[in-house]
Amino acid sequence: MQTVGIILGSNLQGKESYIQSAIVLLELNLGEVLAKSSLYASPPWGYESTNEYLNQVVLFRTILSSETVLSRNLLIEKVLGRVREDKGYTDRTIDIDILFYEDEVCETETLTLPHPRLHLRKFCLEPLYEVLPNWKHPKMRFSITELLKNCPDKSELTKRD
Repeated sequence: MQTVGIILGSNLQGKESYIQSAIVLLELNLGEVLAKSSLYASPPWGYESTNEYLNQVVLFRTILSSETVLSRNLLIEKVLGRVREDKGYTDRTIDIDILFYEDEVCETETLTLPHPRLHLRKFCLEPLYEVLPNWKHPKMRFSITELLKNCPDKSELTKRD
């Protein structure tokens, strides 16, 4: 059994519903939920939009490979109305990203682990710290506390219970 950390994000109407639906579908398709962070509201990252995001980190226990987890995440995004466009970051019903898969480090054409921008995004680090405060980045070898302290993203997050 492997532990996989996933970040969920939504910034379109019905955000909480999309995140809750994603968790149900992920549990059916990946395995047991080990922990869920609070919901965090944050501004868009990497592009301009008037739509605030809701994000949540969920830890799962799975027997699936990291590539299989990725393919199932993409299918669930599609089921929940996610439309991927070639023009970069856009508003979305749901975004499901793998933050880490155990201590796996990989860089393939389709998957990079840990997530290549994890250390740059406060909206990933804060909820991850909430559910796994002793996590250590397997490639950078920094603790989650060190990553948070050195994160260049200074955006304001609002924790929602």
